[in-house]
Amino acid sequence: MSQMVTLEQATWAYIEAGPHKHRMPVGKRFVKGIMADFLLSTGGMLVQILSANPWFATNAPGLLKIFQGAVFPVGLVMIVLLQADLVTGEMAIFIMSTVKRRVPYWAFLYGWTITFIGNLIGSLLYAGLLVQFSEIYTPAMQRGAAMGVDAKVSTINFRELWLRAIGCNVLVCIAVFQASLAKDVVSKVVASWFPIFVFVAAGFEHVVANMFLVNAALMTRETNFGVGEYVWKSVIASFLGNVIGAALLALPLMYLHGGDEWDPSDGARVGMGKGGAVSPGGMSVNEVTLPESGTVSARGHEKWGKYIEAQTPA
Repeated sequence: MSQMVTLEQATWAYIEAGPHKHRMPVGKRFVKGIMADFLLSTGGMLVQILSANPWFATNAPGLLKIFQGAVFPVGLVMIVLLQADLVTGEMAIFIMSTVKRRVPYWAFLYGWTITFIGNLIGSLLYAGLLVQFSEIYTPAMQRGAAMGVDAKVSTINFRELWLRAIGCNVLVCIAVFQASLAKDVVSKVVASWFPIFVFVAAGFEHVVANMFLVNAALMTRETNFGVGEYVWKSVIASFLGNVIGAALLALPLMYLHGGDEWDPSDGARVGMGKGGAVSPGGMSVNEVTLPESGTVSARGHEKWGKYIEAQTPA
């Protein structure tokens, strides 16, 4: 048995994940958003702990970035395995679903807003309760956290942050998409780890990761910038860049592997097996169940939609 699903299956799973998320109760989407940045902040905390060593920052900044890149992906791995929601991941999903007319044109704004607010609350909870109020950061760690964020927010202009955010979300979306191709946990971990390692080591900008990194630094009261500059650069610039980065991956994938000839709802072939019925033996990819093999003889979108609702975890 193959250890991965096809690119066509994974692409259509993304497309069909849009309407599933759109139908999900607001409360569940909100909690999944909080959960996601709470988990991602674990990796951000490790990055700031490594920044506490001034020798690395002065004498081996490249090596420090490599170490930070190696530890940060732990947060995204937990998000992938626990199926929490980052707004940056939903960017790719809703771009695909909107272009394929699976959701209303306004659904992406509605969904991104709910998840974004949830992500922000998750980062504030982690930064405030588990880092600041618990006082696990030593004074050196607090200075390192503040200096690391100062180097980005205070010294880099809007255009540079925007471009770095584009590169970031291309890699983040690749990480999550690759994980959706894998069938076992180890493969999902490896597939998602390395693209995140590259984005952190390169110094790209992720709007959700910045929620924790910047807020934790602001809470030390040792930064050289205020909330306004943070919102302008690390939120607006990064968010807009992340959207473009998601589109740079989502649109080519949809063009190459999301053609109507592979649309499960239209009875398209998704494998090489026998028979024509959708069986419950399918596998879950990004919260949408697709058959492992065989052709799908679903009678249009209605039957496929009912099958998705019946098989997709809440």
